[in-house]
Amino acid sequence: MRVEQFELWASRARPPVIFWLSGFTFPTGFLTAVLQSSARQNNISVDSLSWEFIVSSVDDSNLVYPPKDGVWVRGLYLEGAGWDRKNSCLVEAEPMQLVCLMPTIHFRPAESRKKSAKGMYSCPCYYYPNRAGSSDRPSFVIGIDLRSGAMTSDHWIKRGTALLMSLDS
Repeated sequence: MRVEQFELWASRARPPVIFWLSGFTFPTGFLTAVLQSSARQNNISVDSLSWEFIVSSVDDSNLVYPPKDGVWVRGLYLEGAGWDRKNSCLVEAEPMQLVCLMPTIHFRPAESRKKSAKGMYSCPCYYYPNRAGSSDRPSFVIGIDLRSGAMTSDHWIKRGTALLMSLDS
């Protein structure tokens, strides 16, 4: 899948509409490049940018054009919670459901904001289910703000709710 993503990108000579973030060896480098590109485009300092995350409520087949600013990202798995597509927020997972596929997320560069808004959970995103990582490669990638729904962010912290880029250890 990784080779397919880059092969398609190279053959078309333009970036894909939706990126499979897990296909990157160094996804934080890719995300930094997106921020830098946005900073240049808008003639602002890259240090003044942070991320705004918008979870898509439509099917991926409807995403035919890249977003005006930022990138569409697919292929993340939600562990310790479920996702309510209708209300676009976290919910309790179905019984016996350990992980669920997260809908595509719009990673949109935005001028730095203060702390996370009320009703949001800063969900950590990890490379692997082994969240501790190793001495040569930490597992944490980025914190992604998700609407916490009827529960508080403390509830999802206690649940250990996280996004995973891969289900393989």
